[in-house]
Amino acid sequence: MIRKFRIFLNPIEGQEKWLNEKAIEGLKLSKVGRFFYEFKKCRPNEYQYAVDYIGNKSNVQRKEYESFLDDVEIKYFEKPLNLGQFSIGRVKYRPYANKGGKLATSRGMINREILILEKENNGNPFVIYNEVKDKIKALRERIKPHFYLLSFMIFLELYINFLESPIINISLLNNRNRSTVNNVALSSIIGAIGIVSMVRIFQLYLAIKSLKSKEENIYR
Repeated sequence: MIRKFRIFLNPIEGQEKWLNEKAIEGLKLSKVGRFFYEFKKCRPNEYQYAVDYIGNKSNVQRKEYESFLDDVEIKYFEKPLNLGQFSIGRVKYRPYANKGGKLATSRGMINREILILEKENNGNPFVIYNEVKDKIKALRERIKPHFYLLSFMIFLELYINFLESPIINISLLNNRNRSTVNNVALSSIIGAIGIVSMVRIFQLYLAIKSLKSKEENIYR
């Protein structure tokens, strides 16, 4: 058993590329966690991997999708992707999700936002979406959580800088400096998260634009 630690700024394409690189090296995925992956040795290039975002789906839709994967003999691993979600206990509100999926529970869609798909390599590319319009639709769904996360980060920045009200307190600092240091530190973290979200939105927008151009060329 081989265990590897990995964090992805691009959890879909980046993770998919990395897993296929491991498969070429002769490693088969056996278990996946939030940051750790366990592999077993296999023949080089014996398996192929694809990663699909399903965080917009309801729990019923997820089960139907997974049932379909079982029917076509594609193995899958569920993985978390916590973006743009607002939690109350074990319930999360996902404003970007499909109808019936906006409230997620620990027994439903929480920590099941991504599916890693695995199949034996038959020499053909492992493609999830064959139609261009389906690829565009999938990319648009992936933009939504980043958009809501960015909007929430902007709201927090405005709250901190205009209302000047601390959200967290660091008790080791005296009262005079505590609020300023807390707000500067938190503002920096929020800004970094916001920048990452903007970059991902821009990248996905460019991918959609590229697919639209290809679609137009097909029908010319």
